[in-house]
Amino acid sequence: MAELNREEMIKTIEESISKIEKKDFNVFFYILDTKGNPSGSLEYIYQTAYVLKELGYNVTMIHNEKEEFIGVGDWLGKKYAELPHKNVETENVEISASDFLFIPEIFSNVMTQTKTLPCKRILILQNYNFLPEFLPISTDFENLKIFDAITTTKVQEKKLKEYFPEIQTHVVSPSIKPIFRDSNKPRKLIINVISKTQEDVYRVMKPFYWKYPVYKWVSFRELRGFDQETLSDALRESPITIWIDDKTNFGYTALEALRCGNIVLAKIPETLSDWNVVVDDKGEAHLTDACIWFNHIDDVPDMLASVVRTWTLDKVPDEVYSNMHKLDKLYTQETQEKEIEHVYSEIFAKRVNDFKEVLTQIKDKK
Repeated sequence: MAELNREEMIKTIEESISKIEKKDFNVFFYILDTKGNPSGSLEYIYQTAYVLKELGYNVTMIHNEKEEFIGVGDWLGKKYAELPHKNVETENVEISASDFLFIPEIFSNVMTQTKTLPCKRILILQNYNFLPEFLPISTDFENLKIFDAITTTKVQEKKLKEYFPEIQTHVVSPSIKPIFRDSNKPRKLIINVISKTQEDVYRVMKPFYWKYPVYKWVSFRELRGFDQETLSDALRESPITIWIDDKTNFGYTALEALRCGNIVLAKIPETLSDWNVVVDDKGEAHLTDACIWFNHIDDVPDMLASVVRTWTLDKVPDEVYSNMHKLDKLYTQETQEKEIEHVYSEIFAKRVNDFKEVLTQIKDKK
């Protein structure tokens, strides 16, 4: 019986190696249905899945929605919505040793439930702040049998390695779509406010009107829950955006506003992203001058009044616009696609090498 098991194991490993080398394996992405609400983190996963599909891999988005699955078609587009989807609650999803399952950081329960599966499981870490919230106190990634992670920034990679040094990390940066672009058309003096809570909008708008009643004619607009085309149109229509997101680990909407030619007043987030910081010729790190940064929301009315005044008088210094455009070449789709191809092919190749090492050990064992 022992010899039979040994031969079966050899056969299974050899078949798995062959499947991976021939791209005859499955790549599963576990996702959360946001019920039609735009989500930068979900878009990142769909972008990755679509690129891998175009590279010839068998990609499937899996979920366990008990209610109707809405998907991303209305805000992300048809080509992403048409990726294969399966509900693990109602459909049979067969997973073999040659397959790969990518799990976002918010799904620690899925990591626990799947740790006995034969496939390779990889963490996708887009927001480190979610780990303390969702990872149980008595659990670490070694307990969960997850030894690889893909992060979106070097800052997060460093932080993850600080607490989980045994995990193998890779960085695949997000991208900003070309739909977010500058415009030469005249702009209306509408102040965009991007925040996750309406309370922040009121804390900016009302004190501004109280302190500067001369600007009562200036309009404010909250940008939340818009599809990408509507959002990009709104950003190009306005000259100024206020961005508030303490918990972000990247800052999609701030970059989108900059790409659309907005002067961005940005609250310094708790965790700085790669693009937030630049290193000067002396090797000293400081906040990028692409944004106008503030520490507290109470500072905004005075800062905003100054920006509105210079904009209405057409006296915005040229360096303000040149500074924001320094970031134009960062986070392009072309760069992201190259990173996806490199990092994921590296992960797949390592799985083959790991199988070959195990195969050698089994064959050498008497």
